[in-house]
Amino acid sequence: MVKTLYLMRHGQTRFNQLKRIQGVCDSPLTDFGIEQATKARDYFQELGLDFAVVYSSTQERAVDTAEIASGRKDIRRLKGLKEMDFGTFEGQSETLNPPLTPGIGYGDYFVQHGGEDSMAVRERMVTTITEILKQHQDGEKILVISHGASIAQFYRGVMDNPPQVRMSNCAILKFNVNVDRFCLQFIFNPINQEYLYKTEKP
Repeated sequence: MVKTLYLMRHGQTRFNQLKRIQGVCDSPLTDFGIEQATKARDYFQELGLDFAVVYSSTQERAVDTAEIASGRKDIRRLKGLKEMDFGTFEGQSETLNPPLTPGIGYGDYFVQHGGEDSMAVRERMVTTITEILKQHQDGEKILVISHGASIAQFYRGVMDNPPQVRMSNCAILKFNVNVDRFCLQFIFNPINQEYLYKTEKP
């Protein structure tokens, strides 16, 4: 049997709405962000999902999303699931972001500005989620709430041909996990009720 990982981005925040760079800095969910998380909860309920454990990054926007989407308060918070650190760019306009390199992200651009290397984010996300899954039995379903850049680095780290998808707020990724092999089944937007990505395999 396999384990099932549902990996989800947090709902829209005030900084998302204002198009400001938001990594280690935090801002609260907007009303729309709360609606997104509520729609995710509705989706999980429609599927009849019973999560063994719900994990979240330690950041407020992720924890709040986790509580709303799961309907639970016993969220396990892990620093390894936090968003990328953008250094002195934190809180600034998103127009200041450098171009993304396909398959890599921002690389080490933000290191010179006191931030984090994209490959370091990839390593800590893969390590953290792998360690989470080691604690669970085959057949269990796990929900993990994290952040856009961190999630993108994770699936780039565990997939040979990761999809080129812009991660919408509260996008839900479903992985079937067999030992250390991660098979992405889909990426779903609960607000628009649409698949951003879906595997062609049965």
